[in-house]
Amino acid sequence: MSAPGTPAPAAQGQPRPKPRRRFPREVPRFLLLCVLAALFLAPVYWMLSTSFKTEADAIVSPVQWWPLRPTLDNYREVLTSPDGNILRWTWNSLVVALTFTALHVLLCALTAYPLARMRFPGRDTWFWFILSSLMIPGIVTLVPTYIMMLNFGWINSYHALIWPGISGVFGVFLLRQFFQGIPRELEEAAKLDGASSLLIWWRIILPLSLPAVVTLAVFAFMGSWNNFLWPLYTVTDVDKMTLPVGITTFSQRYVTEYGKLMASTTLAAVPALIAYLIAQRFLEAGLSTTGLKE
Repeated sequence: MSAPGTPAPAAQGQPRPKPRRRFPREVPRFLLLCVLAALFLAPVYWMLSTSFKTEADAIVSPVQWWPLRPTLDNYREVLTSPDGNILRWTWNSLVVALTFTALHVLLCALTAYPLARMRFPGRDTWFWFILSSLMIPGIVTLVPTYIMMLNFGWINSYHALIWPGISGVFGVFLLRQFFQGIPRELEEAAKLDGASSLLIWWRIILPLSLPAVVTLAVFAFMGSWNNFLWPLYTVTDVDKMTLPVGITTFSQRYVTEYGKLMASTTLAAVPALIAYLIAQRFLEAGLSTTGLKE
């Protein structure tokens, strides 16, 4: 005899009722992510498909969502165009982005270390004063910075593209917050062994902060690589242009060559994608070797 409140056993020979399948909670979330991914990838798909179209197919109506007559002429003309040297522009962007990233990360790490690990009067006040500069729009400093570069004679040079922006408040904030999570016992042990503050910063703090350093480097590289407004004003020589500015030569006043424009944009996205993939690998390695946090 079954206990009260329990379902009676099924009669012999009768099939047992199948349990009701519950609708997985992850399905709506998965569908929402698929929709968002499609929205974000739609411009990328349009850029790729247009880069393989002829100029007539790129502007035809109704819109062709798939290149009916795929061609590589756009890439061939972009790479061999006498009006612009895309390889030279890519080299300029690489030099500027890599140099800017190295100097930016170095300066932010040197600034964040004393604000996070050292004790001195007014430390927190200085930090909040530096952080408050985030409220100043970058466009406000455009004209004064341009006048400064003009007085230095750095217009149409790499100096104007690198030095004005190497100091970054966001980088200082990011690294300071990460530095504060490193156990102080490691730093105190190094001081007992006679290590200086600079040696501790280089041999202990930076290796343990590799995830934050790599993240900041990725942000700095992407920001410098995609920078358009500042190089547009400071570089007028075709051979000194960066890639985002050089690409605009395919969009003239009366005519826009959409096939070439999309082909050059696709080529411009490849180095940034490679840099991100490499940085992601180093980020995973840094996460696996990061020291204990307090």
